[in-house]
Amino acid sequence: MTTVDGTVALNPDPPDDDGGAGRLKAQHDAEFQVFTEAGYGTVERILLARCRQRELVQDALHEAFLHARVKWPEVRVHVNPVGWVITTARFKILKEQRKLRDEAATAPEDLPPAPPLDVTDAWQARELVERWLPQLSPRQAEVFRMSRDGFGDREIAVHLGVAEDSVVSYRSAAIGKLRQLAEQAGYRSKTSRRPGGRHESR
Repeated sequence: MTTVDGTVALNPDPPDDDGGAGRLKAQHDAEFQVFTEAGYGTVERILLARCRQRELVQDALHEAFLHARVKWPEVRVHVNPVGWVITTARFKILKEQRKLRDEAATAPEDLPPAPPLDVTDAWQARELVERWLPQLSPRQAEVFRMSRDGFGDREIAVHLGVAEDSVVSYRSAAIGKLRQLAEQAGYRSKTSRRPGGRHESR
């Protein structure tokens, strides 16, 4: 028997240098499987209660669980893993709904008033707002974006770790600043009137 043969005989299984990582991955895989089986139906029911577009919900749900699998080491220790998936899926739904609204040229809420002649569709208005947002404080811009994306005041407060009243204040300040920037740029609300009650000429 050669020296190599003897070594192989003494060590039939080569050492697994990555054994710990492999076991941890297997553990996480098993945990995520149990989590998905237990939580998928619950998340789906909650999302369908707020959005009746089943196909949209299914797509968002699938993406959210895929995202959760990638980030499982973080999600598994989250205070509420199911809530994390719900929030992620809801954000994806709202993002897709916003995209559909924009494609239909439906004016989004809380945007500064569009001028009568120059800004005629939601895409142009949104581009203007995106250019003006950097002139807001970071918190005002963040709250405004989340509000525009469909998040409620309580959700925004939880995500940002601030009081609900603060969310209202930040959004109000953001809208006020955006309207001011719009006016400085020469844009006026459609309801603007000249002194005496007459509508502003167009």
